[in-house]
Amino acid sequence: MGFPTKINYTWAKGFPGGIASANPRRSAIPGPMGFIAGTAGVAVAAFGWVQADGVTVLNKPIASEAPTGFVLRDQTGLITAYLGESTMLLPSGFNVQLMTGGDYFAVASTAATPGQAVYASTTDGTLQTGAVGTVPEGTVATGFIVTQGGAAGSTIIISGAVAPIAGSNE
Repeated sequence: MGFPTKINYTWAKGFPGGIASANPRRSAIPGPMGFIAGTAGVAVAAFGWVQADGVTVLNKPIASEAPTGFVLRDQTGLITAYLGESTMLLPSGFNVQLMTGGDYFAVASTAATPGQAVYASTTDGTLQTGAVGTVPEGTVATGFIVTQGGAAGSTIIISGAVAPIAGSNE
């Protein structure tokens, strides 16, 4: 996706990776170095995993484990010549914010209905939805659910618990 070349006359429901409500939110707590996008960059509005070094984030896990969080679209002040036609990819070395709870706009590769579970692809962190407990091939459970559905490829809202999950390290 390059520089915008058309005008839309109606507002979008929301922008993938953005905050969808004023409800409380929860983020993964980084160490003193923060979380940093890996060498290939990190896709926004997908799930991300912190790698073994505790700093680097990629859109794929070390092993088939739950993602660390949903990659938030929060760097809205980056208007520079070299990013003028960039995509939803945080370049290597940029800070990454991973959200573990709250309400966010997202896009799933499958049709989504409220109450479905959200699953993350282990190859690129993209979202799929489905019945709770029926993990699609090549994905892992995220702990998020669909709260506002839509057709495959359309903007939906996903929600994750804002209180720590019993037995978790957070």
